[in-house]
This record gives sequence, C-alpha cells and structure tokens, in this order.
Amino acid sequence: MTTTKVMRVSLLPDAVRTEVFAEASRFREKFYECLTARRDELFELVDAVLCADSA
Repeated sequence: MTTTKVMRVSLLPDAVRTEVFAEASRFREKFYECLTARRDELFELVDAVLCADSA
C-alpha cells in the first residue's frame, strides 16, 4: 500500500502571504468600482487577459 505525504512549500511567511492576497483583493475591488457600463463583462475580460499564458 502506498501512502502519500503532503509538504507545504512557500517562500513567504503566512502573514506576508495573507497581506499580499488582501492587497490584491483590495485592488480588484477598487478596479471593479471604476468600471461603469458592462462592469461584469469588462472585469471578466481583464481577468482573463491577465491570467492567460502569453504565446
């Protein structure tokens, strides 16, 4: 029988990582507030472009 062990690897301490994610969340909220017409569609489009692999 095979057992699996999980190892958590991170270059940042938990407190720093939490603050980085909080800052990114605040940015997303502020950016979303800046959009007016078709805000959901524009937000999704920008999110997709930023997350896409460059070819």
